[in-house]
Amino acid sequence: MNHYFLTGSFLFATLTAHAQLRVSPLQPTAVPTTLLHTGRLVQALRYTDRTGTYTVLATQTGAVRATSAVVDEAQRADLYAYQYPATGTIPTWQLHDFVTDCPVDLQARFRPQGLTVTDLDQDGTAEVWLVYRTVCRGDVSPSIQKIIMYEGQRKYAVRGTSRVLINGKPYGEGGTYTFDAALLVAPVAFRHHAAQLWKRHLVEDITEDVAK
Repeated sequence: MNHYFLTGSFLFATLTAHAQLRVSPLQPTAVPTTLLHTGRLVQALRYTDRTGTYTVLATQTGAVRATSAVVDEAQRADLYAYQYPATGTIPTWQLHDFVTDCPVDLQARFRPQGLTVTDLDQDGTAEVWLVYRTVCRGDVSPSIQKIIMYEGQRKYAVRGTSRVLINGKPYGEGGTYTFDAALLVAPVAFRHHAAQLWKRHLVEDITEDVAK
């Protein structure tokens, strides 16, 4: 009887914690103007977990002139992500990545629907996932691809390269990835989900770029 009670209590607590996660997308016009950010807003959402309510923004600048460029005509591109608490204007965490001093084609872009939220370990604390690519290239080499995940203040990362397709066929090498040290000792569900995300965003079809 006591074992049944403890098991039932644990199950109830787990389901309650999981049920606390609520996620809703935000249109740019719905983002409070008090939440300062750099670049163009490409995705935003609000979520509530057991620790509170947060707004997450993903932004990117596109290619701009690199003011401190060491190469003539070089440009740079930056991307950012911010998580703001419901009652504050100071981010609880902030992500910044970039490409600079690039005289050829460059990008620093979040993937479409590259911002998502889960509670895979069902502990009531959300995991915020961000998928993006950066590259400076004058050929058909793969992009650097990253998955960054925050659970509270804890950061996890997957780093590797995209898999380039030209006319529907794989070109060159690429597509591999590695988990960082934090993710290697994280719950198995995190690594499983990260691998699924990588597979979903793996392919980079640059046929149109080559045709230009």
